[in-house]
Amino acid sequence: MEDQIRKLYVEASSRCNLACKMCFRHSWIGERFGDLDPAVFVRVMDDPALSGTETVFFGGMGEPLVHPALAEMAALASARGKKVELVTNGTLLSEEKARELLNAGVTRIWVSIDELYENYGKIQIGSDFGLVLGNLRAFNDLRRGTDVRLGMTAVVMRDNIASLRRIREFAERFEADDLNLSHIIPNRSEDIEQALWPMCDVAAIKAVTDTLDYSWRFEGFDLGTEIPMFKFSQRYRDLLFPDEKSLRDAEFFSWKGKPATRRENWCRFIEEGHCFIRWDGDVSPCMGLLHTADTYLGEHKRRIRHHSFGNVCEQSLGEIWNSEDYRGFRDRVHAFHFAPCLFCGGCELLEENKTDCIGSLAPTCGGCLWGQGFAVCP
Repeated sequence: MEDQIRKLYVEASSRCNLACKMCFRHSWIGERFGDLDPAVFVRVMDDPALSGTETVFFGGMGEPLVHPALAEMAALASARGKKVELVTNGTLLSEEKARELLNAGVTRIWVSIDELYENYGKIQIGSDFGLVLGNLRAFNDLRRGTDVRLGMTAVVMRDNIASLRRIREFAERFEADDLNLSHIIPNRSEDIEQALWPMCDVAAIKAVTDTLDYSWRFEGFDLGTEIPMFKFSQRYRDLLFPDEKSLRDAEFFSWKGKPATRRENWCRFIEEGHCFIRWDGDVSPCMGLLHTADTYLGEHKRRIRHHSFGNVCEQSLGEIWNSEDYRGFRDRVHAFHFAPCLFCGGCELLEENKTDCIGSLAPTCGGCLWGQGFAVCP
């Protein structure tokens, strides 16, 4: 487990110009919308706690490009010797904005592509596929001959798994260097049936005996990202891939010849020294605890409450990172001694992440899809 901050995630804004089908923002509880104060970011970047930080990543639950000073913040992080990345829905990545970001020293841009071609608008509500394609072409023209990378990321669910068979072809067409797939975490009751992880791998092995010896996998990351497995039981294979052609096409999960992996009871955010600063300055340990939202594990509704170990508007990042509470949490997650909420039958303690049946302190992680390798962030 890393004891230094190696990767700092910065939620530049909690605002967004889209309303994507699977977004957590649909089920936020008591959350506000706003932008990070650039002056706060300057103080953070001058904190000695970031002396060993390799990457500053602008991402969270909002669209970073809505922040009017994003390029200036990226330039500051780059000037401090950090790799600078961001994730965007692509609609605001105009040629002018792309040039501005490249001049600021951005080293990789991830673009969310959760559907393709004629199906695109069904998932990324409010977007325009033609606009995004044009922006990708312009970005590629600008980055050609440089070391700047393009990543593509998608949330896989029942509605889009068939059309996403074409994502390898699409990624190669647009010269993508990196790809990231994640299972959906349902946040509304109507999206429960969209979750594919209960049909896969560990859940299937625990529940049925007719698991396939056939791994659909997706790989292509250079930074050690854990890849979720898509290994379906026979009953679900027939449902999701009804003919031999679609079964063969499912090889899109193979990328650049690397095998997929999925770790259980392991948190990449903790083990690799990641830290998150929310738009209002709150410091959280992971993506899942940035905001309070309702989610679903199977049929069980579960409220995940935001957890912060301090606020950089009031304390230095180093004081927060090295506090007894934050260190204690990292130790608990490293040991991962939590109740197996993901696979149990459910009880009233499952309804929130406050505690569990073995008396774990808040926040508990036994029901976390990130901790079981099904949810994956760039």
